[in-house]
This record gives sequence, structure tokens and C-alpha cells, in this order.
Amino acid sequence: MAKKKNASRELLLVGDNASFQFNEAYKSLRTNLEFLAATSDCKSILVTSSIPTEGKTNVAVNLAYTMAAAGKKVILLDCDLRKGMLGHYLHMRRNTPGLSSKVSGAADWKDICYSIPRVDNLTVIPTGPLPPNPSELLSSSQMESLFEDLKSHCDILIVDTPPVSLVTDAAILSRYVDGVLLVVRPDVTTIQGAQLSKKNLEAVDAHILGVVINGYDTKKNSKKDGYYYSYNYYSYYGDDSSDSKKKG
Repeated sequence: MAKKKNASRELLLVGDNASFQFNEAYKSLRTNLEFLAATSDCKSILVTSSIPTEGKTNVAVNLAYTMAAAGKKVILLDCDLRKGMLGHYLHMRRNTPGLSSKVSGAADWKDICYSIPRVDNLTVIPTGPLPPNPSELLSSSQMESLFEDLKSHCDILIVDTPPVSLVTDAAILSRYVDGVLLVVRPDVTTIQGAQLSKKNLEAVDAHILGVVINGYDTKKNSKKDGYYYSYNYYSYYGDDSSDSKKKG
């Protein structure tokens, strides 16, 4: 059991060391989101899940990398002020100045924006020291102003948040972004959990862009099905695919 838990915390990145199917899946997701941005001005995307271990931070990081590789100016923001993992995944020092530092007035922009070696066009903003009152901080007028500033300085803003079924943070933050991606994981996400997450987001009029299926095991399928699902490793369902959403 411990081995399986540790495996869920590994960060597999797109690039030369990843499989063709893995890279193509993110390119497919990027293409869908680019079409959406062109038609509905969707340039800020919140990534959440129902519960921990579904891989939302992995999805947020790899989507940011893939967008940046296409020449987009991307900001990746960690808004999980309860247990943010972005700094850990990207090997930043603990309590590195970040989002909480800026909102509280303890740091300037130059202190919280970080570049990633060998990754052009990508700026990362970690959580900063975790505050005692995350919900209050996220719903503050300073946070809303910060989001507006961020969106004016990039082509795509990608926001990682806590699971929407456990705390209200993702629902609060959905007011500041153009759309939400819900990450689910086979054998982890339950139908009831996904339905509750969808209900919580709809209750605050969040714009749900679709569902991202993370961690699909192609080895359990036939060769034909394996190719289909590996290419759609992170399946994207648009607003018009109501039947697909129900199945996700």
C-alpha cells in the first residue's frame, strides 16, 4: 500500500523522457483549450479534483509546460494554501515566498515569481508560507486584485487548488477564472465523488470546461483500445458534450 501511495506523488513531466502517448495526450488537451480560448476568451483555468491523489497538480504542471512549449506566456499559480505540492514537485525550498506573501503585503512581485530551468515562457508562483486562514485569504479583495494583475501579464493562467469536495477554496477561486477542469482518476475517483464535485462547482456558477481522466492504465485494454485511451490519456469534454460529462 505504501508503495502505491508514493507512486501517486511522483511527477512525470512531458518531454523527451516521457512516452509518445503521454506527450500527445497533453498536446491534445492543449489544442482543445486553445480552440476554446479562441472562441470564448478562456485564458485562466482552475484545476481541481474531488479528493487528494487524483493527480490534479501533475495535470496543472504538465498543462503549463505544454502551453509554454507552444510559445504561450504561462503563469502557474499554486492556490492550495492548505497543502500545496507545487513547490515540492519543482524542488523549491520550503516556505519560499509566494502567493500568501504577496497578498499579505510581505513580498513584491519580483520576490514570488520563479522561472524553471530549460523551460521558456513559464513563471511559477508557489503558495508561500501556509496561512492559518486560507479561505478568508482566498476570498479577500486583495486576492481578486491579484488575479486581475496576473491575467494581464500572461497568455494563460493555470491555477492549482485543493480538492473541491473537501473544502470551499476551489469554489471560491472559480469566481476569478474563466473556467474549471475537474481531474478524475480511475480506481480512485468514485461516481458519487465526481457528482458531488460537479454539484459544488455548479452551486457557485463555475464554468466547468470538462473532465480530465488521469492515470488510465492502457495495459488493461486491448491494443486498439489502448491506443485510443493513451492518445486521450487526459480526455477533454467540452460544454456541448453533456453525455460525455455524465460518463466521466
